[in-house]
Amino acid sequence: MRLIPDMSVWRQQYNPLRGLTIRKAISLLEEGDRGQYANLEWLYRSIEKREATLRGLKRLRLAALGKLDWSIRTVDDSPAAKAQAETLRVAYDRLDNLKEAVRFLALAEFRGFSHLEKIYEGDNPANPITRLDPVDQWYWVRDSIYAPWRYNATATITSSGRLIDPRHFVIREVEDPINEIGLICYMRKNLSQKDWDAYVETYGIPPIFVSMPPNVPPGKEGEYQAMANAVVGNMRGTLPNGAEVKAMTDGSRSGAPFKEHLNYQDEQLVLAGTSGKLAMLTAPTGLGSDLGEAHQDVFDSLAVAEAGEISELLQAQFDKPILQVNFPGRPVLAYFELAAEDKADVGQVLEHVVQITQAGGQVDWPEISEKTGYTITQGPTPLGQPASPFSFNRDENLADEAWLEELKKETLQRFAAAEQEDWKPLLGRISALAAAKGDDEYVDLLKKLRADLPGLIEKVYRESKSTEILADSLEEASRRGLKPQTRNREKTRNVARKSKGPGRSSRQGQKTRQKRT
Repeated sequence: MRLIPDMSVWRQQYNPLRGLTIRKAISLLEEGDRGQYANLEWLYRSIEKREATLRGLKRLRLAALGKLDWSIRTVDDSPAAKAQAETLRVAYDRLDNLKEAVRFLALAEFRGFSHLEKIYEGDNPANPITRLDPVDQWYWVRDSIYAPWRYNATATITSSGRLIDPRHFVIREVEDPINEIGLICYMRKNLSQKDWDAYVETYGIPPIFVSMPPNVPPGKEGEYQAMANAVVGNMRGTLPNGAEVKAMTDGSRSGAPFKEHLNYQDEQLVLAGTSGKLAMLTAPTGLGSDLGEAHQDVFDSLAVAEAGEISELLQAQFDKPILQVNFPGRPVLAYFELAAEDKADVGQVLEHVVQITQAGGQVDWPEISEKTGYTITQGPTPLGQPASPFSFNRDENLADEAWLEELKKETLQRFAAAEQEDWKPLLGRISALAAAKGDDEYVDLLKKLRADLPGLIEKVYRESKSTEILADSLEEASRRGLKPQTRNREKTRNVARKSKGPGRSSRQGQKTRQKRT
């Protein structure tokens, strides 16, 4: 049955920071130890909104956690594991507030606990779960630290409430929440700030005195005093010759200790919020700086560790009940995982694709599309075809972008067809070899292929249609103001050099190919 809060107006209008003292703060912490959380959790909420360091820690931790992605993992590749994984994937896809639910579970690190209520379709527990609704912490009570949880709809100070069935909730508890330390630091910072304000009010503007000149005429003292008061009172004027103005500074201490005390409280809070890492305070920040990246690394590592805890929690309180219903008596073979998304370097992936295709290999284009995020349409992959036969350094003023793309598209298509035509005789001989009906025919065809192979390869280089198409495209691009890159220009020269005939380098290459064959 869905929990419906009935918090009275007085709680919403109650400011827990008004009249807050150290004695009262300790009393509220003791109430929390007894299981009465209403006032304490309401106070935590107010402090998180108004304490700068605590608010920063909260935002940074939640932001780092929000960058993580979720997935469904399996323990093996068996059909049973895949079936369980699909069931869990459908269950999590059905949730319309999964990110909100994960963020609320992360708040347990600050507030001590978090409750997510499972909301079923049609409010029927037999139906699928559609939401994991957060239930604010000030609605919960318990008789002691380890007693069952009870729901207090009015958020009043009490130890009684409606007993809940944990099967309909996802609950996370943290034994040593950050806000317990944050509350003490907040109180001490307030006291120190109050004293600092008083100090500034007293000594911020030093007292000023005027020494009267010697030999003041009798009866003129009052006139001199009024003149001195006007000058000291932030006015402008003159003083008699010999008068002297002196400002009395505080010589009791070298400096005010309040800033050091405030910084110490921040250090304690950061220590609690970053698991002992003080990089956030001991080094300046800045976009693009190494220290700024170090700060981000701290929160990223904390998010990964916390994501592991949340994943285990959901596996036990969300995954397991679903799998028990759909696969009764079967071992658990699939599970939810919240972790950093393993994103490949797109440039590196594409570079590897170019190297593979240029070597005559083939790649799994759907997998490449998934890794890079690009929509890739697979085309013919002839033997030796490069991923892109040309590229240009473009002059913005001379070349039209649409025309360039059209030229590249047309050239790729013509190049692929010509490349297939160039190697068609050799590929036909290889196909005949593979289709041989017997050993004798296979051996006979193989001997003929070995004898004719140098000539076949030489003919490809001498009568290469693909080279002519590439040269024509480069020439056309040059007329429109595009200059081929040096790397591709060298490739074109090499191909053209080979196509002129069996010169010295060509004959030498032929001998090398015969040896390899």
